[in-house]
Amino acid sequence: MDTIGKIRPSSKSNHSLSPRTESLERLRYLALQKRCGVLIGRRGTGKSDLFAQLADELQREGFEISIINLAGLSEDEFPQIIAAELGLGLEPNADKIQTWATLQDYANAVRLSNSQHVLMFDQLDRADESTAISFERLLSLFDGAFACLFASRPKLVKPFRALIKNHCWMQVPLDRLSSNDVSQILAKEVYSRNQSLHLTQDAIEAVQDATAGRIDKLKRLAELSVLAAEADNLQEIDEDIIRSLNSELKIRQ
Repeated sequence: MDTIGKIRPSSKSNHSLSPRTESLERLRYLALQKRCGVLIGRRGTGKSDLFAQLADELQREGFEISIINLAGLSEDEFPQIIAAELGLGLEPNADKIQTWATLQDYANAVRLSNSQHVLMFDQLDRADESTAISFERLLSLFDGAFACLFASRPKLVKPFRALIKNHCWMQVPLDRLSSNDVSQILAKEVYSRNQSLHLTQDAIEAVQDATAGRIDKLKRLAELSVLAAEADNLQEIDEDIIRSLNSELKIRQ
């Protein structure tokens, strides 16, 4: 659609927002508008983490959230998995006709109630391409009733590229973490495990260098840093500790 990548979540200036926060706000906009969108990012950018953060925030605001991991999902499983995630109470052996009819009835009920529902589909790039037809049907059924958000790596097979082009209002890019994002997330990860542990500035800079903005590597280093500090009864994590742990992990910069 012509609107992909152009819609802004609000009229407020985003100049003060980090790229990651702006991506989160765009997804929030789609959820509020009950629209379809896709979060695009390379491996390690934290797509699943951003989905989890959005889900947590929206649930606290009264939204009904379902997160469905699409890795390996086949066409045969598709409608039953969706119905189960929505808690529709179908028998495991329910046939597809009954399952789709139940999904349609549920979508109509949600549309009439004007409640807020968000379906989050993670790892679209790892779903079986045979599911594209069922996704077309589902998005048509749920149009105006649910917000449907996808997360994917950039490379998609042709059926999913067509799905995104036909149904998604917005493509939301997610780059690797900025230096400021690394600092904030690192502090949060460490503090959640050990509130008395201090990180020196050179340690933070070493983490930024070692992880190259990948959130998965950042979390591994944060966890090991806390374990190392507790093992040696340390109150401070410095650059030498980070570089030693990084060497053990063999993280390639």
